[in-house]
Amino acid sequence: MSKRVLATGFALMLIMLSFGITSAQTPFVAVYFDNTWQTEATVFPGGCAGIGVLDTLYIALTNANTFVSGVEFAVNYPPELMFLGDLWTQPVTVGNTQSGISMGWATPQNGFGTVFICGVLVMWQCDTCPSTDIPMPVLVNPSTAFLGFTDFPNFAQFPAAGLTSLICATVATEESTWGKVKALYGE
Repeated sequence: MSKRVLATGFALMLIMLSFGITSAQTPFVAVYFDNTWQTEATVFPGGCAGIGVLDTLYIALTNANTFVSGVEFAVNYPPELMFLGDLWTQPVTVGNTQSGISMGWATPQNGFGTVFICGVLVMWQCDTCPSTDIPMPVLVNPSTAFLGFTDFPNFAQFPAAGLTSLICATVATEESTWGKVKALYGE
């Protein structure tokens, strides 16, 4: 065999292996404090923006590894954040993120990357952190008892994990320490 054939075979094997690892990851829905889907916590001190300050949160689905046609979940907002409304939802939306949302897209979304679900307009209700590590978990939609997504073209439902974001966090927010954050709440 030539070196070119071996190198091509090795490269193909690496691609297949990396796809296998990617497709085995758990899908999850999370609330972020930035529109790049990197910050799952506000860090103590200064974890509260101030009474009456408006802010936008961002909710996204990661690791679906299929085309996505719909999602269902709810978010338990802490008292430090007053829920004012969802932003940029699709025309086929029932409910809201606070009481439970079911949302579908007319055009399937590429779930092989991060799928932006919607924004959330909130008003901060604290000047300083009243305590530390205040949780904001993503939960099952209480109306449907489901937390997950629907694929395209089969329209099969798949469960997803709901992550817990933190306000006034004492743990760093880098991806390498997210396990520590989840361990605080038994996720």
